[in-house]
Amino acid sequence: MTKILGRRSLLATAVCGLVSTGAIANDLALEEVLVTAEKRESSLQDTPISLLAFSNERLDRFGITDLADVAGLAPNVTITPFPNSRSSLVIFMRGVGNNDSQTTQDAAVGVYIDGVYVARSIGLGSDVADLERIEVLRGPQGTLYGRNTTGGAINLITAKPADEFGVSQKVSVGNRDYWQSLTKIESGKVGQFAGKFTYMESAHDGWVKNTGSGDNFGAEDKKAGRVAVRWDASESVTVDYAYDFSEIEGPQQYYQPTESFVPGLYPNASDQRSETGSWSGGVKPSNTDISGHSLTVTWDTAVGTVKSITGYRELEESIEQNYGGGAPGFAVSVDIDQDQFSQEFQLVGDAGANIRYVAGLYYFEEDGLEEEFDTAPVPPTFAIFPVEDRTIKSDAKAYAAYGQITWSPEALEQRLDVTLGGRYTVDKRSATKDSSVYFVGGEQSDSDEWSNFNPSLTLDYAWSDDLSTYAKVVTAYKAGGYNVRSTEAGFQPPFDEENMTSFELGMKSSWLNNRITANASVFHAEYEDMQLQQVTNNATIFLTDVYNVGEAEIDGLELDVMAVLVPGLTMQLSYGYTDADFVEYIDQRNGAPTQGQNIADQAEMPYAPEHNYTIGLEYQRAVGTGANTSMLTASLDYSWTDERYGTAFNDDIEGYFLDDYGVVNGRVALSGMSIGSTELEVAFWGRNLDDEEYKVHSISLGAYQSAYFGEPKSYGVDVKLSF
Repeated sequence: MTKILGRRSLLATAVCGLVSTGAIANDLALEEVLVTAEKRESSLQDTPISLLAFSNERLDRFGITDLADVAGLAPNVTITPFPNSRSSLVIFMRGVGNNDSQTTQDAAVGVYIDGVYVARSIGLGSDVADLERIEVLRGPQGTLYGRNTTGGAINLITAKPADEFGVSQKVSVGNRDYWQSLTKIESGKVGQFAGKFTYMESAHDGWVKNTGSGDNFGAEDKKAGRVAVRWDASESVTVDYAYDFSEIEGPQQYYQPTESFVPGLYPNASDQRSETGSWSGGVKPSNTDISGHSLTVTWDTAVGTVKSITGYRELEESIEQNYGGGAPGFAVSVDIDQDQFSQEFQLVGDAGANIRYVAGLYYFEEDGLEEEFDTAPVPPTFAIFPVEDRTIKSDAKAYAAYGQITWSPEALEQRLDVTLGGRYTVDKRSATKDSSVYFVGGEQSDSDEWSNFNPSLTLDYAWSDDLSTYAKVVTAYKAGGYNVRSTEAGFQPPFDEENMTSFELGMKSSWLNNRITANASVFHAEYEDMQLQQVTNNATIFLTDVYNVGEAEIDGLELDVMAVLVPGLTMQLSYGYTDADFVEYIDQRNGAPTQGQNIADQAEMPYAPEHNYTIGLEYQRAVGTGANTSMLTASLDYSWTDERYGTAFNDDIEGYFLDDYGVVNGRVALSGMSIGSTELEVAFWGRNLDDEEYKVHSISLGAYQSAYFGEPKSYGVDVKLSF
């Protein structure tokens, strides 16, 4: 649409800032931000989505190299590592998510790397080399993104090869023996081709000292690389190929006992962060290996841009976790293999000045294998015995067709956009499970199919060049599946699909010639057939059953403000509010006193903090004169998250309680320093500067509660050379 093309796009800056040095140094206006949230490049201010965008500059500012680092920086978004594996992320948006990582249950927040859907939450905590931008789309995205986006979607967008030759090297060092090396090499344009190579490697010693054998808890060695090649085959055809890999090796985080219910068991249990710990039998490392290929072909035609996105990804993970806190306790050993293939065709175009359209076809398939062996002390002797030994094989396929059309009537000077969309999806899944401990009847196998049509309607009106409002009704669904942690009776039948309908009103505005931006959205969501896990006995927490337990209603708002206070000084404030409550929660635990009853008044919407916000100041000024001019940038940020629960219902629900906390981060950088033909940048940074103690995750294990804590204060220096 041609409306308000001069309108500045400012909100992405609002929470995460995409403000360039030039915008701050030269005037009081914030720069336009371009995003691809609706499958085409557009101004963020003209995109009727509650959308956040993290630029490359802001990724550096916050030290973000993987999705886990975004935790706390995006209001109404919570990101928490899964207990067994720090590389697996539990992502919730607006109170909607999935707090498990198994290969037969899909996430509620879709994650995409350059348009390729990443099906498993396993490995999302690994580094992604050469990120250019992260886009966070809050709220259901059922039309353009499809399956498993009832909570929202996250786009990880990598940097493409440049036309000019270039080399850069960044080295970072910090406390706890932290170091990182990041190398980038640009080939520049050679004929019709351009290439880029990026390699990142890092390590640190962890923040809980291991008093037994093995490395410290949380210590890790990480490697990540990416090779990208662009071929300009003709004036209308571009081919992009990329290969990426990521590796993590090191022990898991330390779960320390925080409260004991048995006299004499864990007498030193403490709710304060411990600096030391151990595992009975010594600490063992975990390993995660991920790799992927993508091929994107873009063809500009008379009817629009045709795009083919082909992706193949695979992962292998070997996990060792122990919840014993130094004593013989519940120990988990898991091996996971998964591979996936996806193919998407898109058509993005315009029909005259009044019509814009997006259409597409999508195919996805995956295969998974999980093998888990658990041990625990068993009464009355409390000797260590196997308590679970299970194998799960699974495969899934999905097919979809979608379309979205936007009409901008001339009668209203093209200030009104009416957008209608729809997506039809078919999901097929099969699973086979065997457990030598609990499946006395032997192996079980089953398969099922789900289908759904998700329509959407959006009205977006530009009242002026600086103010627009929108209203939207959006639907999304998450496919059904099988629970790999099930009891024998709970594996079949599968749990069914869940559905989300969201109503949203939004505003995007800028004031004082783009010096201030204020953007807001309010929403009401109706959540039906919710897929939730139920634990029958905390002493056997490795056994859960997933049911469609009922319904919930979620109300909330998001507010994002950014302002240039004085030349060079920018303030950003972002706030999220969520009021999430169960309307119906049917207890389906066999033998429970409340079996079959609605226990909504006893349940908590997981990972749904009522309030959360982030506020930051950034100051920039030129230092020096003429050819010796450099740029000084100083930033200070504070993020705060309200109390929340890590599960919906449990006999010891307080064992999953996570208190509110706030974290202060800061960075001072001097960039653009010339050393001959080389450019130098030096930055000093600190995270959690006030050394806040906070729990990342807490769990109840029957006789005691256990938790692991966030990283204490960290600090270091970055040195970057660009040739």
